[in-house]
Amino acid sequence: MILIFAISSLEQPPLPMPEFEWLTIDKLYHFVEYAILGALVARALVKAKPPILPSRWVWCIAAVFSILYGASDEWHQTFVPGRFATLADWVADVLGSIAGVLGVYFYYQKK
Repeated sequence: MILIFAISSLEQPPLPMPEFEWLTIDKLYHFVEYAILGALVARALVKAKPPILPSRWVWCIAAVFSILYGASDEWHQTFVPGRFATLADWVADVLGSIAGVLGVYFYYQKK
């Protein structure tokens, strides 16, 4: 989370926007970084000793936490010169968060 915060605090010069903004490579970066975050949060909650949540809640809490962190990160970018928040970035964050949590869920279902 510190790495995500640090990267989104970097100033970025304004770049020309392509016609289809949602197809840019940065959406893949958003997806991957939040898939990693979602997976790490889910794994931390699953492995917590003693268990801090009923097992059926772990997956929802991990996804909601990661999604809300993505929203707060987009909001944070509005305060950084040269950066801005977009709905498309947040959607990539949401999809990545869900993918990461589901990846851990399916991994533990096979065990």
